[in-house]
Amino acid sequence: MAYVMFQYDRPTDTPNWNNYNRHVRDWITQLLHMPGAVSFMACRTADKASPDTFTMLEFRTLEEARQAAASEQMKIILQELRSVGAAAGVLLVERSPFKPEPLFA
Repeated sequence: MAYVMFQYDRPTDTPNWNNYNRHVRDWITQLLHMPGAVSFMACRTADKASPDTFTMLEFRTLEEARQAAASEQMKIILQELRSVGAAAGVLLVERSPFKPEPLFA
């Protein structure tokens, strides 16, 4: 599995915060409709450290994730995030082949 990961700070000023909240569900839907997308997860830092938001869009293959990261659709979503004050850094990552041993037998 491979992931396109966004890291950013959510906007804190009222106008941008409202715009972000108005559009975030649409962005998630658009991301999940990208070819090869399997799942989406978003996490927020508990201690308000920066960046405070991490999202992971999962793909079946690394090639599908690469294509999505370079796509025009992704560029538009990133531009829209920037327009509300959330400049996202984007990483392409893949799942490690190492798995932990079960805690309980």
